[in-house]
Amino acid sequence: MIDAQPMSFGSCRFCGQTLRRSFVDLGMSPLCESYVPPERLDAMEPFYPLNVLICDYCLLVQLREYVRAEEIYREYAYFSSYSDSWLNHTRRYVEMAIGRFGLGPDKLVVEVASNDGYLLQYFVAQGIPVLGIEPAANVARVAQQKGIPTLVTFFGRQRAAELAAGGTRADLLWETTCWPMCPI
Repeated sequence: MIDAQPMSFGSCRFCGQTLRRSFVDLGMSPLCESYVPPERLDAMEPFYPLNVLICDYCLLVQLREYVRAEEIYREYAYFSSYSDSWLNHTRRYVEMAIGRFGLGPDKLVVEVASNDGYLLQYFVAQGIPVLGIEPAANVARVAQQKGIPTLVTFFGRQRAAELAAGGTRADLLWETTCWPMCPI
């Protein structure tokens, strides 16, 4: 009898432990929010494994990275403000958060992956300072046009340390979970 070696999927993005468990395998998929231009309709479109993994140690659910984030977020097709139901949900969330956390003009709300300002616009309307962090320049530009201060950058440990060193400290931090194939 041969002893089976445990499967390894690399390391957890949060705690560094070896990933050994597949949470769900959804097969192969093209990248999210990427569309084939008309001149490439007859060309092959790359597909990537959508094997969702879970860390046995910290329970972070994650995907392996097959494509660099910069390739996905140069020009992003999804604008959160296109969904009226999502806007209604975020407006209600903002109303709840203001009361629950005592947010006012002396507080700061920071949103990671802030998209087109769909959430932060409601804090701005209440006179609460905000900062959006959005890597897709085309989407961030829309937020900036709405008067929402937005950094066009990825958020990670280094960016967090830079912001903190510069005195930026959030009283409320919001991050929307990425859709499949978006990097964690």
